[in-house]
Amino acid sequence: MNADWIIPDWPAPENVRALSTTRNGGCSFPPWDSFNLGDHVGDDPVHVKKNRARLAALGGLPGEPLWMEQVHGSQVLP
Repeated sequence: MNADWIIPDWPAPENVRALSTTRNGGCSFPPWDSFNLGDHVGDDPVHVKKNRARLAALGGLPGEPLWMEQVHGSQVLP
């Protein structure tokens, strides 16, 4: 586990885990520095792949995550 990651202290079932990453500990260069996980923002795809592999290795993930594209706005889509 990366020391910069945030693990919530919440009353969830034992089989439910969560973590939030920070920008520290990855290989991407500015302006995506350094732990960018988004493949849709213009970062080098090789860096994103390495960062995602690091998350999988250090985060103890049970499998490959499903990656989504986060969009900020007020419109709700079905």
